[in-house]
Amino acid sequence: MKTLQLTVALIVITLLSLPLQAQKTGMQSITPGDLKMHMLFLASDELEGRDTGEPGLQVAARYLAVQAEHLGLVPADADQDFLQPYIIREKAYDRENSHVTITMADSVSVVNRHSFYIFPAPQGDLTVIEGEVVFAGYGINDEKNNYNDFENIDITDKVVLIMNRAPMNEEGTETQFDNNKWSSMQNFQYKMQYIYSQEPRAVLIVMDPKSGMQSIEDVNPAIAKYLSKSRSLKTEEEESTVQGKRPGMVLIHRSVADQLLEASGKTLKDLQLEIDRNLAPQSFLLEACKVKIELNMATTDLVVYNVFGLIEGSDPVLKDEVVIYTAHYDHLGTDGEGSVFNGADDNASGSVALIEIAEAFMKEKKRPKRSIGILWVSAEEIGLFGSQYFADHPLVSSENMAAVINLDMLGRTKTEEDVQSKRHGLTIQGGDSVKVIGGLQSKVLMDINKKSLNEMGLVGNYEYNDTRHPDRYFYRSDHINFARKDIPVLYYTTGTHRDYHMLTDVEERIDYDKFLKMTRFCYKVGFNVAQHSGPIKVDKPMSGW
Repeated sequence: MKTLQLTVALIVITLLSLPLQAQKTGMQSITPGDLKMHMLFLASDELEGRDTGEPGLQVAARYLAVQAEHLGLVPADADQDFLQPYIIREKAYDRENSHVTITMADSVSVVNRHSFYIFPAPQGDLTVIEGEVVFAGYGINDEKNNYNDFENIDITDKVVLIMNRAPMNEEGTETQFDNNKWSSMQNFQYKMQYIYSQEPRAVLIVMDPKSGMQSIEDVNPAIAKYLSKSRSLKTEEEESTVQGKRPGMVLIHRSVADQLLEASGKTLKDLQLEIDRNLAPQSFLLEACKVKIELNMATTDLVVYNVFGLIEGSDPVLKDEVVIYTAHYDHLGTDGEGSVFNGADDNASGSVALIEIAEAFMKEKKRPKRSIGILWVSAEEIGLFGSQYFADHPLVSSENMAAVINLDMLGRTKTEEDVQSKRHGLTIQGGDSVKVIGGLQSKVLMDINKKSLNEMGLVGNYEYNDTRHPDRYFYRSDHINFARKDIPVLYYTTGTHRDYHMLTDVEERIDYDKFLKMTRFCYKVGFNVAQHSGPIKVDKPMSGW
């Protein structure tokens, strides 16, 4: 920790000693060199992935607060240090006191202490799941392929054991069905639609043997790490520990599945081979076999920070209104094996852009009419908690928020590697295309957005700006917490790429030409909103949708 503090101190001193480019005003002060300078720090290994509650995130918060003060922003918090503290309640798995117990017909119990993961995250300190077990193959009911793992079995109030994926070819590399929705970890969303309708007690999910994996830890250690913690925004109200009725998914180790199946005389591998060979379900009730899953959680309160500063507008009346820029500065931390999720594009890019945008406003010969708020929020990756807290406890009046402009992933452009990537659902934009979300509440704001795109020679992609889009992009970043308050929002991004949430999201892969265009464009949008002489009218408030 002393080494980290020393490194941070030296970098901050170095950055603050660099000469400002005083000859450049307004938007022209945003340069690739300055973008890279801040990026090298925020996406560095020394910040250890900026995970919520970890020292690296606290260092990033202090760095951003120092930048705000250095640029001359005005603090709005009680302590006048640009920091808004709040508390995240973290519940982490207590592995020593958590296990799976399997009881057979002869009342002999076997305790399995391999790691397991429950999703959604439990709310109470102790979660107990127990009951009779039904093996239901891959857990698929698919009329198109004339395949139903639930035919002739009753899973109501039972614990259901299923494999991931679908009937596979001999090598286990391709599904035998003629669509790809069953072929990856993401197939759970399709499987659960039917399974939940049958009201099971719980669903145990195991990696199929042909995958070569024993548990979710083999798929991605970061996913396992994420699932082993439950984090929520601590509120003043008394917390409820009552679990909802919706059954949980439990990701188990393959040894648990084989122990459950032992009395049947078959292994999971045997059953998978039989299903795949004949494309016929092999589902059955595990006679006189019961499972009990006990998960204990340890609770810790984490103090984290939003960072906020103001730039006063020039109009005596309109300066009371504030156009707020926001970007999250947290990321995923480390993988537990020494590697860092640097989060260069997600979202050091948006955080760096805000530093440069703030400097550009401070260097304008004449500032726009409305005031500008610069808000760096935390805990986005674990639930949009930082923006939720600010929206509920604003440092400027909600009634005075003219608009919110959210920046999340601005630093990449579409490449051939993205085109060739097998990752599902990539939305990365190429050339001069910008992924635009928002503007749905206010025609004025949408018009300013389109005007600004034209002025900067960019093209808006509105494909994902649909509240009914199956991937729900409208709801997946920090702007949504302001939209719910009927504050009009815009959200800009260049989209998800092959390195999204991967260890390879590093500074070296930032496209500084695209990053510069995006940062200057986002500055231009905010300037035009702040300079607009009429009201930023909300025609279609979200509360009325």
